Amino acid sequence: MSTMVKRVVVGVDGSRGSVAALRRGAQEAARHQALLCPVHAWAPPGGEAADAVQPAPADVRAHWERDADATLVRACQEAFGTVGNGARMLLRTVRAPAGMALVACAAGDTDVLVVGDGGHGPLHRLLHGSVSRYCLRHAHCPVLLVHSTDDAP
Repeated sequence: MSTMVKRVVVGVDGSRGSVAALRRGAQEAARHQALLCPVHAWAPPGGEAADAVQPAPADVRAHWERDADATLVRACQEAFGTVGNGARMLLRTVRAPAGMALVACAAGDTDVLVVGDGGHGPLHRLLHGSVSRYCLRHAHCPVLLVHSTDDAP
């Protein structure tokens, strides 16, 4: 593993935990003079299987993509007041399961992956799994887990 950090990839879903992770990721990026890469992974309502059985029309897919982009922008605005806030930042939305998307985005040996603790509750984890746990198990770079209480005023 390299000791140089060039990119800080942060998982963002709009939750309080992901906003805390985004703020902490920005601190890490500034500390290492690295590129901050907030990533929002999304899936169609009903999941990929439902969309495969009955594909949505193009205009509906475009709406889903705009909604995913808006979720990412809102989280950045909540974290920083404005998108970018002077930081070197590359926002990205990915249509994929969150854990897999984050691990793939942070695949470099000069990457650091930052994820929030979720905070969705046990039912959500039962149905969708724990993104942070997936990242901790599968990432090939350092993973920083941020608890939403770490960001409390």
